[in-house]
Amino acid sequence: MFLNKRSMPLELLYYNSLSFRKDLSKQEKHEKEMIKKGYEGECQYDQILDEVGHENIYVIRDVYLKIGNTDTQYDTIIISENRVVINEIKNYTGDYRYESNRWFRNNKPINDNAFAQLDRAKGKLMNLMDDADLHVKVEAALIFTSDDFRLTSEDQRIWQETIVRNNLRKYLRQFYNERLENKAKSIANTIRNSVVDNTYFEKTADINQLRRGLYCGECGNFNLIKKRFQFICAECETIESHDSHLLRAMHDYKYLFYNQPMTQRIFTYLINDEVNKSTIYRFFQKHCHINKKGNYTTYTLKYHNLEEALKINRKTQRYKDRLVKNR
Repeated sequence: MFLNKRSMPLELLYYNSLSFRKDLSKQEKHEKEMIKKGYEGECQYDQILDEVGHENIYVIRDVYLKIGNTDTQYDTIIISENRVVINEIKNYTGDYRYESNRWFRNNKPINDNAFAQLDRAKGKLMNLMDDADLHVKVEAALIFTSDDFRLTSEDQRIWQETIVRNNLRKYLRQFYNERLENKAKSIANTIRNSVVDNTYFEKTADINQLRRGLYCGECGNFNLIKKRFQFICAECETIESHDSHLLRAMHDYKYLFYNQPMTQRIFTYLINDEVNKSTIYRFFQKHCHINKKGNYTTYTLKYHNLEEALKINRKTQRYKDRLVKNR
């Protein structure tokens, strides 16, 4: 059973918001596409695992664990009574070769060594189990989700830890015969108690290079016609409430300036004063965690993703959105 949701990576949330407010550079576009591709591979894996079934295992997804003095990222950890299995997921496409502990793509060497990363992650998790006095077998495998991935290697050792797309269902079906008892619960609790935030994410946008204001959630146009409680997009005629626009802008701020506190002044500047301060303050009270230090107050949006925030808000908002699609 899944013990947590797989969230969209912070880097992808950052680039998604950034792409609405500035033209991405060639390098930024490349980074965004690579991160998006990796996330799509992880979602494909989840879908296949869901179809195969995971009733007899615990599954923890997309977490950073504090083990010793370092934080280590794990795509998927499968837990049963008898073993813990790490699945690192790669959405590679094309022809790859593994030779002398190095990876090559189309005969060109690449820096990333997925097997070395897997070995480090496995070693760290073994240390965590030992420190908790949990004597359990730790296994690991690289999962390649694309059917357009081809790997050649004369190193026979790697094939025991390599699962390609056409073998993925068979590989996942093996867990159907696992069982969950007290030891599995202890393992899951130990792992969950070691979860920390992603401390490696440090990207921050330059607010002076961003387009300020509110934009349409359908077409991204900043040319909005303001009504008393709603905005109408002058380009596609989508109607959205002030609520929806403020949540989108708060979501942008959260990931464009992830390590910076949000104040009413700087948020009002980002949206170009297009909504009055009393409405903004009311929304801060409803949708943010409030942090006070004397007279200095900052706000943190409660939600990880915009879809979640909009879904929750639409249950109570008085003025509904009218989304115009495929115009």
